[in-house]
Amino acid sequence: MERPGGEEQNSGADSSVMGQCLLTYLLLLASASGDLHSPFSRNLSFRPHSPQLRILRFYSEGLCGSHVDLPPPGLHTDPVSLDLPAPPLAPSRLTLCPVSWSLDSSSWFPVGPTVVLIPGRRTVGSTPSWVWEMAGKFLEAGLVNVLLADWLLPPDEGITEGARQVGERLAQAIQTLLKQHSLTPELFHLVGFGVGAHVAGIAGACLEGAVGRITGLDPFSPQFSEADSRLSLDYTDAQYVDVIHTNFNANEPIAALGVSRQLGHVDFYIGRGHLLPGCPQALMKREQYILCSHQWAYRLFTSSIGSSCPLTAIPCLGIESYRRAQCTSCHHPGLNTCPQLGYNISWLPPDRPIGFEPLTAILDIAAKEPFCLTPFLLEVHLGGNISLDAQVFVQVNGATEKTPVMLVSGPSPLRFDPNRSYEFMVSVRHRVKDFRTMSLEFNSQRLLYLQWRMRNIQISHLVLTQLPRHTGLVVYSSSTLTAVENQRVEVPLQKVTPREG
Repeated sequence: MERPGGEEQNSGADSSVMGQCLLTYLLLLASASGDLHSPFSRNLSFRPHSPQLRILRFYSEGLCGSHVDLPPPGLHTDPVSLDLPAPPLAPSRLTLCPVSWSLDSSSWFPVGPTVVLIPGRRTVGSTPSWVWEMAGKFLEAGLVNVLLADWLLPPDEGITEGARQVGERLAQAIQTLLKQHSLTPELFHLVGFGVGAHVAGIAGACLEGAVGRITGLDPFSPQFSEADSRLSLDYTDAQYVDVIHTNFNANEPIAALGVSRQLGHVDFYIGRGHLLPGCPQALMKREQYILCSHQWAYRLFTSSIGSSCPLTAIPCLGIESYRRAQCTSCHHPGLNTCPQLGYNISWLPPDRPIGFEPLTAILDIAAKEPFCLTPFLLEVHLGGNISLDAQVFVQVNGATEKTPVMLVSGPSPLRFDPNRSYEFMVSVRHRVKDFRTMSLEFNSQRLLYLQWRMRNIQISHLVLTQLPRHTGLVVYSSSTLTAVENQRVEVPLQKVTPREG
């Protein structure tokens, strides 16, 4: 199988000493857990001597209840019968309370899913802000119980061993809830970011894969890639495991923060796995340059909750196969639809165990919400008798909106020969509709000032087809035209009815 990272895959061994130092610095600061806010009054806020776990619950309103911490393994303590005042409202105006092991049935949805958010490693005095935004989205969706698995490790604790201990204690906490409140493990959904994804996997493994779903948000790579496989998230850890990979290629000179290998039933690979839209393109902004792509994982999943703009992915063996337009359908043995990244899994067959082999799926994203894009296949059929090496830039112009200028042929010049066809992937924002024209440029990177030295490229036919291929798909075409080297040409597009078959 082609590696999802394609030819761009880089290993941590290739990173420079400076890169490793920067990475270590960030890990010590725990910035890789996400954007940090000041600690909330219910979060763990002391320097632990051993791995610590506290289960907290999000409320949209109301007072906090009882019980402060998970009982030690094998022990069951009665909840403290104290009504504690509600802590100050978080930025999202949510209340975060300790979990009572005798939950108030009036505020708990026993038939609704229970989502457990598991952040990555953090330091004392900081709280990842993404958990607040995601919890708020879940509560807005309704009939969902939202818990936070807040954890801390001693500064000198190995991250893999610490994750193992926290994951085992999380499994114990879930077992306690299952037994005392007649809940079923199928209703539990663990969402872990970075190291938290592996914590979720360890907890799921301890529960023998009975948990309904685990979502891994760019599972952490450093230290885990070479660790015992039992310490990493795996598709056997839950009935359905989906993984979002956003930083599986290095931001030179920094090794990738996310795992590149396939882990779940469905692994979603975003863009080229580094320097994603909106991220700094150079090391000038150190932390943002290193962390931006990694943090896209929780941004994408949060945006999917309650969204009407699906993040549709195309099944494909790897990034380079996708870029070469070798993946244009959604047919995968046991699955006859395109997978969609995010909370909504209505596209997923309901049968358990999952009835299809683990698959990888690729998608591009927009820099701003909504992040969803519609994939199109661009087919360019050349005539004439001129060959050239060039990069292809396109821009699709709709009735009222247009796309950015996109490089669709890859980072290196491509050889174009007459009487051949070339295919490219083009991603278009949903609000760009009713295509009218396409701006097309063959850029050879030659400095040409005299018009007569510029070569003409004969395009005999051009077709733009919405993916995946299916009956009723949208097709635009254009007839013969001439493009001039290093100049943009406006290609008129005409909507046509696709032929059967």
